[in-house]
Amino acid sequence: MMHRRAAQKAAAAVAVIFLVINAFVSFNSYDVDYDPTEISRRLDGTQRTIRARIIDSLRERRGIKPGDPDFQRLFLARLEDLQAQSELPTARRTAQRTLDNTKQIWMRSDKERENELVEAHKSNVMNNEGVWRNVEPLSVCGRPTNVGSRADLALLEHARVDKTCPGANSNKLLLLQGQQTYGQTGNNLIEIQHALQYARDHDVTLGIMDDSWPLRVLLPMFMAIRDKDKSEWQNKFEKEFCVKIFNNESELTEWDIVQWDNLATLGEGRGLKGMDVDYLTSKKMFVYVSQAPLLEYIAHQSKILQKLYRNYNTGTGTTSRTWESVRNMCSGIDAIFGEDSNKVVYSVLHSRSLEGQSGVKLMQRMSQSSGCHPTAALDMEPEYIKAILRPLGMLKFPILVITDGQNFDVIRRLVNDEEIGPQLRLVPGNATWLGGDVTLAVMSNVFIGNPASTLSGFITKSRLALGFGHSYSFRAKNDGEWANTCGDTCVYDRKIMGSMS
Repeated sequence: MMHRRAAQKAAAAVAVIFLVINAFVSFNSYDVDYDPTEISRRLDGTQRTIRARIIDSLRERRGIKPGDPDFQRLFLARLEDLQAQSELPTARRTAQRTLDNTKQIWMRSDKERENELVEAHKSNVMNNEGVWRNVEPLSVCGRPTNVGSRADLALLEHARVDKTCPGANSNKLLLLQGQQTYGQTGNNLIEIQHALQYARDHDVTLGIMDDSWPLRVLLPMFMAIRDKDKSEWQNKFEKEFCVKIFNNESELTEWDIVQWDNLATLGEGRGLKGMDVDYLTSKKMFVYVSQAPLLEYIAHQSKILQKLYRNYNTGTGTTSRTWESVRNMCSGIDAIFGEDSNKVVYSVLHSRSLEGQSGVKLMQRMSQSSGCHPTAALDMEPEYIKAILRPLGMLKFPILVITDGQNFDVIRRLVNDEEIGPQLRLVPGNATWLGGDVTLAVMSNVFIGNPASTLSGFITKSRLALGFGHSYSFRAKNDGEWANTCGDTCVYDRKIMGSMS
């Protein structure tokens, strides 16, 4: 049945191309005699010819008819557009097959790490057999993910299944509070994930004050409040992430809050901010490096991210602290692709300058640990981009850029490139915001990021959690050809990423 359906679709595509060619051959000059009643070749018993549709369209929309000076030029241009459109589904299917067959999620440059993955898989593969069989499929903004697929289950089977939340048998509390944080959103997202991991590693409860920075960071994008008294939302949030939300300090009296002897050293050179306990706790979570086995760590972090994307905001609900209405995480995808958003094939580049020379130094450290080129992910030269997209057949499809706006030279080079320029797309200003940009990148077919950017790291981790490959951050030239130096999971590698893992 599937073969017959494929054959029917192929026959239909051939028919469309034949009609386009027929219309082209039949057209000789702009003074061609046209009989409106002419019906030549048809896709079905009643459909008008392509040639007639083009002529009618030019007459109705542009007021141009056969014999007018611009008719021939516009007719041929429209004919070329139709031919390109008829070829697009085939090109899209070809690109999708190429993407599916060239994932290298688990590729690693360090042989010892490869052995670790193999051994961990052998020892853990049977531990949680059957636990993940009922994982529900997930789609985001109408685009399917691989959550619930065999590849996804193979990843999650390495997560230790806990019957209770961390800290269930003690009153030990890791508390996140206040508004002072270490770094911007990319850092803050890492801090939240690390705090959840710390609670698990040390068997303590993670507590979050209702008016604190973690909810300020998360709620504009995920888990919006939809009930008036917040009780339903609070119960759901606590259950999803195994945390405890506190609405006032009086609720803390029975808890033993985690303290660190070396906390003050994290604030050296930061002035008054360096003495703020809330800021120092935030930084402590950023620099925390879990010692959990690699696959277990990846699986647990992926579970957290999957829960976030099961609760992404769609424009309904509010935040906690300011009660502001949330935006739609699909705004960028919808603004650019509209009704085609569920089937379009596209790539996203994340251009991040990382504040000039400090970014260069950070990339150099990344280069030493991962083998990637020290500046390629910062410069985003057309040659670098095309070396990724051309083998995948992705230069025929839209290319979008999300950027911090600090290096316009990157955009200028891409716009001026004769292959990339025609495919570049911009998100309309009213649809551009952090959550929309993140979703646009996470749900892309190909993502090209910067390994030294915490936001690129969050996007790559999200893509990994949703079962996507083709996240390119670690690249270098090998015998004159660009190649990956490390796979997608390297964003979790402690040796390479350090505190950003």
